[in-house]
Amino acid sequence: MNADTERTTPATDETAERRRPFAVFRSAQERARDKAAALAEREQAMIEVQRARDQREFEALEAEREKARLRRELATQAKLQQNQAAAERRSFRQRISRAVVLASANGGVNAVAVLGQVLGLTLGMGWPWWVAVPVALVAESIAVNVGYISHDKLINGYSAGWLRTLSYAIGVAVGWFNYTENANVPLTKEYALVFGACSLLSPVLWQIYSQWRHWEELRLQGMLEARAPKFAKLRWIIPSLRGETWQAFKLAVAEGIQSPEVAIGEVRSRIVTRTARDTLYAAREELVRAQSDALRLALVQLAALAHDLDGEDPRGTEARQNIAVFLARFRPFIPAVDLSEPDADSADEPEPVEEPTEERKMPTDQDNQRAKRYVINAVKRSKTVPTKGAVASKFGFSESWGYDRVVEAKRELEDLGWTFDPKGNPVEPGGTLVGSSNGSRPNPSHP
Repeated sequence: MNADTERTTPATDETAERRRPFAVFRSAQERARDKAAALAEREQAMIEVQRARDQREFEALEAEREKARLRRELATQAKLQQNQAAAERRSFRQRISRAVVLASANGGVNAVAVLGQVLGLTLGMGWPWWVAVPVALVAESIAVNVGYISHDKLINGYSAGWLRTLSYAIGVAVGWFNYTENANVPLTKEYALVFGACSLLSPVLWQIYSQWRHWEELRLQGMLEARAPKFAKLRWIIPSLRGETWQAFKLAVAEGIQSPEVAIGEVRSRIVTRTARDTLYAAREELVRAQSDALRLALVQLAALAHDLDGEDPRGTEARQNIAVFLARFRPFIPAVDLSEPDADSADEPEPVEEPTEERKMPTDQDNQRAKRYVINAVKRSKTVPTKGAVASKFGFSESWGYDRVVEAKRELEDLGWTFDPKGNPVEPGGTLVGSSNGSRPNPSHP
């Protein structure tokens, strides 16, 4: 019972709490809470109203935008239709005017040619008019018919050379007939040349029209090159602009440019690029020249240092020889320097240095190997070590180079078991000193 009471107590409290606002007597805290709840509900209702109003305004704005877009599309479509209709009307007027011009020219020429034929047949040959008129019309229509067939074949991409030639031949024949027959009639003698020329002009006019139509078809198909741009005459007259205009004209022809402004702008940009490139090349040459001057100065100082080294010291001699080889390699870049030897009266007279020549080449690895093998073979054959001077003179290089080859040969012989006494004489492997004072060859079995 108590448990049931405890379970129903919260519900009773909540019911009492809901019924509390309707009580006659309420506390100030309850009235403040009710007022705040009413205010919150009122604000929430206002927010919902504002949200609905904003939604309606947004939908109205979207509707206006959609209407404006539709009006623009309709206006654009109407403008396109107007432009298309105007283009069609313009094309129709051009065709009509072209047809009128062509018909008037060809019709007038053919009419005069037919008149000449009728007069030549009636007055010159005595034919009746009812025979001369059909014959003249047929004769003149033959050339026109052949010319039209030639035009149709040319427009459709076929060869029409022989048909054009045939139409010209018919025109020449009819024109010659008109001229000769009317020239013998006193009444039409003065007009004979006009009648003959009109008969000849009929196929010529057809050919001019046909060729023009053929070019139009090729242009529409993209089979003709674009026309060259037209520059102002003053650009060709003013000397300072003539070269630029000529360059722009050549560029436009080569690249298919039709706009004079584009061609001139391209030429000027290329000139700027070429100027920048030339400036860069000039700066690079100046840098190379400055580096060459620095190298010359360093080589001159190195040459002067070579003459200050001690000639009696083998290391100094070797250094001088290496410097001499280095100077020989860069001789064309070194200015003239006084490398004269010191006076003979000086106490420490250095060893004379072999003057390098430009003809002397630099030793290669093959030269080094040949010289080393030469020293080894000489030691094995004559049991004596060649001097550095002998090696240098044999191969044409410096003594320091010969000294290096002798040292390399001795090292290789030592690896093979050879030894050398303090004086540098060679000793065979397992034997005694070779080359004693009495010149006898030692016996390896008796040490």
